[in-house]
Amino acid sequence: MRRRFLPAVLLASLALVLAACGSGSSSSSSGGSPPAGASLVRSDVLGFVSVDTDLGSDQWQQFDELWQKFPSHDSWLQQIKQSLAKDGLDYETDIKPALGSELDLAIVPDGTSEAVVGITKPDDPAKFKELANKADKGSTPSVTRDLGAGWWAVAEKESDFDKVVKGTVEPLSSSDSFTTAIGKLPGDTLVRAYVDGPKLNELVEQRSASGTSGLGAGSALGLRGLKYLAVSLSAEDEGLRLEGASSGGNLGGKDFAPKLLDAIPGDAFAAFDFLGEGTTQQLQQLQATPQFAQVAKQLEQEYGVTADQLFGLLDGEVAFYARSGAVIPELTLALQPNDPTQALETVDKLMTHFAAEAGTRVETGSQGGHEVKTVNFGQFAVHYGAVDGKVIVTSGLNGIADFGSGGSLTDSADFKEAKSAAGMPDSTGGLFYVDLKNALPLIEGFAGLSGNNLPPKVTDNLRPLRSLLAWSEGQNGDRTFDAFLEIK
Repeated sequence: MRRRFLPAVLLASLALVLAACGSGSSSSSSGGSPPAGASLVRSDVLGFVSVDTDLGSDQWQQFDELWQKFPSHDSWLQQIKQSLAKDGLDYETDIKPALGSELDLAIVPDGTSEAVVGITKPDDPAKFKELANKADKGSTPSVTRDLGAGWWAVAEKESDFDKVVKGTVEPLSSSDSFTTAIGKLPGDTLVRAYVDGPKLNELVEQRSASGTSGLGAGSALGLRGLKYLAVSLSAEDEGLRLEGASSGGNLGGKDFAPKLLDAIPGDAFAAFDFLGEGTTQQLQQLQATPQFAQVAKQLEQEYGVTADQLFGLLDGEVAFYARSGAVIPELTLALQPNDPTQALETVDKLMTHFAAEAGTRVETGSQGGHEVKTVNFGQFAVHYGAVDGKVIVTSGLNGIADFGSGGSLTDSADFKEAKSAAGMPDSTGGLFYVDLKNALPLIEGFAGLSGNNLPPKVTDNLRPLRSLLAWSEGQNGDRTFDAFLEIK
């Protein structure tokens, strides 16, 4: 990583962690309008990040309300102040006057790394330059530049300015992709970030070994054709929301109403559900690469399954979930492939080979009236079988019998609470859920088994975390992404 990543990053970090020191003033940004600093940088930058550094804004006040739910709020703040003091910094005298209400970071490729330029409109330019030098104590000083109209920039070296500052080039604020992307994000946020899709693809192709394989690495990652990707972080009454938007590329499948969720037992504390169609399409594209062809040939020789048969496992809805177990969590993979019979045969071939390699064998039995095959690996066992056209692979002794036989995850009070707090719709392009409240006892249990009990202070500060729920929506290449961390 290049030299300590600029004092500008330090400035941003300090602004974030010192939210509780906010002034009594209050302000909010207009809905989706571009950050002011975007008018000062070139339109061909790779990425742009804008941080709200007005610690009296509505967003920072809301963030502080959430932060105060954690018992160690005051001690954390004190530790931050002490850490700054060790570096000869004080928030009120050194940092606050060096920042304006907005701090922006513009990023461009620079050889094998990236050049970063920080831009802000400080209340006191002299303090801004002084902080830039303090942040680089013990190394080559950063360089600063007066951009006019009260705006200043800081960089690692003078040539970085020429790669970022607009000069006679069209500014980023005039880019249609940028304004469209930012317009899809909420107006009041703590942080907003933008990535230029074509520039990202160009960078990935240049730095990936697979870029010379005849199929671009960007295509394999779903980036081919990406126009932009934008994300924001904001504070709400019940938690923190990470929200994103993209256009082009293949960053998600089509929206659907998950059916496997209704069969997942209600006591699952984590679940991941998606349509595997998009994943299989990307994997199939990889078949054109010499590297993948070699792996596929070796796989078929050793395990007797083809790449297409493996892809067939994921061509329908896919769910993976975790439940509490006697010692370790019970993990289950549920598949709803287009050809369940072929999929079960593929799983059977794989498990038969895994059993042989482990010096054991596949045993046949039943669970809840379903035929089940089991491979006992000693420390754990894997059970697999078919349930109403679904293929289930689980570590649970009753994992197959319990699938779809009782109360479902979608009916559980914890999932309903998480869904309501996050505002997740019924139809999505996939979702990820963790019941953090009920996962905490498991974490404590694991720590106890290892002989290292979690300190009470740690567990007390984990208790406000209730759930994490993430999902995507969209069609025709335009998608939105949400992740909500519920805090109570």
